[in-house]
Amino acid sequence: MTYEMKNIRKEDTSLYYYLKHVVLQDFIEKDEMVPLQLLEEASCDEDNVYVYEALTAMAPSPTERGRGWVYIDTCSGTTTICNVDANGNQLTSYPVASGIKEQSNRIKVYDSNLNVINENEYLIDYIDGRVVTSGTVSPAYIDYYWYYISLVDEWAAISAADPPVVVIDLMGTDKTGYQLGPGRRVVRKVDIHIFASDPAERNDVVDTIYDGLYLKCAPLYDFPNGTMLEYDGTWYGRKSNMNKLTTLFDNSTLDYLGTNINATIGGIVQFENVTSRHINLPLIMTRSQDEVLLSDLNAYRSKISFDLVYYTYI
Repeated sequence: MTYEMKNIRKEDTSLYYYLKHVVLQDFIEKDEMVPLQLLEEASCDEDNVYVYEALTAMAPSPTERGRGWVYIDTCSGTTTICNVDANGNQLTSYPVASGIKEQSNRIKVYDSNLNVINENEYLIDYIDGRVVTSGTVSPAYIDYYWYYISLVDEWAAISAADPPVVVIDLMGTDKTGYQLGPGRRVVRKVDIHIFASDPAERNDVVDTIYDGLYLKCAPLYDFPNGTMLEYDGTWYGRKSNMNKLTTLFDNSTLDYLGTNINATIGGIVQFENVTSRHINLPLIMTRSQDEVLLSDLNAYRSKISFDLVYYTYI
């Protein structure tokens, strides 16, 4: 790609990170001592690549679309993302952070004797739930945290995960001037669709997301090096550098001039006009005269609507 990521993508992904890593922190589950099995078809002896898959059979699945294993730590007692410097020290004063580190407390891998394997001996595919090694160790069991809520920015009936599912839908844009001279107030119209398995779960998720948006704001990341995860589910840059302290996610934000900063001011999106309502749709819906769609996802459904607002001088 020869062009820079546009602001609408940065806003969409920043909103996704805010919901997944901050707002929905209470909806994280843990599995312990899950057996690992070598996937011979995904491994390659010549390249010294050995892939192990966690053997789980539950609904919802930890590796369903929009879920996956947790890939960052959170600061103890808070719902803010842990930020560290190059030495692994947590930063709490200005500058707020120099980067976000891949998790070290969310996953533990064991050998057959139940000895903990050093985290620098393997990579984690957080999307598909796999452990990748070079053959120096033989993983046998794993403890991991995983995202209970499937969070996606689009969905189709064929590939929908089991509920609960939360869908982010940026459905419109308005841009207006807000001062004499240059400057724009950018407003994205956003709908968040919630699909749950029962009324209690639906109400819990709706209330959590509503409270996370109402009178709140979130960082607008610049993503100069891309997102936290690679296309294959591993942490960005870790395939070529096993040191977690030097493969930090660059969490610098955009200021009002559209430039990259790392400060406590600017670089935020605001949430305005937050509303929520339940949606009651029939389980059986006719799409055409000869086609009937059975949809369990519509049994317990809600929608949260709001304006995502960002001010820019350019």
